[in-house]
Amino acid sequence: MTDDEIKTEAFRILRILTDTPFSECYPLTKYFYDLPNRLSIYAVRHKNEGILYIGKAGNVRSRFLGGHKALVWAYIERLDPDDVRIVTVALSYEWRRLQLDLETVMIQTLKPRYNSKIRAEE
Repeated sequence: MTDDEIKTEAFRILRILTDTPFSECYPLTKYFYDLPNRLSIYAVRHKNEGILYIGKAGNVRSRFLGGHKALVWAYIERLDPDDVRIVTVALSYEWRRLQLDLETVMIQTLKPRYNSKIRAEE
């Protein structure tokens, strides 16, 4: 894949992450049963503030079951859990090896505030 193809796909995914109606995003739950268990790009979104964090996972459900720093930051900032949801976009097999490139383009474009906090913390 060329850099232009990666950017085009990253922007397509980013549009889905930002344009999906909040009511269609996955609510926070104890066990995240509704989250997909497949390779995806995901975003943690706030009802009014938009995307707080962008990430990638081979299994989104497992990623959140194991804990997630973005949710800890939302808790520390006292965000109402009902105002925070997760949106995902499944990746096809052809994008498996390029998922980091896709994620990087999206983070550099949008600059979600929790990606910055988590990177600085590491």
